[in-house]
Amino acid sequence: MKISVSAALGASLVLGGCNTMPPEVTPAFTPADPTYGITDNHYHPVVSYTHREPTDPKNWRKLNDDLSPANKGAGS
Repeated sequence: MKISVSAALGASLVLGGCNTMPPEVTPAFTPADPTYGITDNHYHPVVSYTHREPTDPKNWRKLNDDLSPANKGAGS
């Protein structure tokens, strides 16, 4: 049994070596291509700060009713 498994493994390795090489995969553009052009790069800060002031508490029922898609009095 060991001989047949090792023979099958060896045959698959030998036959695998006869296979042709797959085509080289290259991207659609290369960074070294001068005709590609320069992309427009803008600086975007990773951390941004927005100053916010504390506000007084508001009526949460009115806030929920204002944001609710259902008509008032329509129920759940």
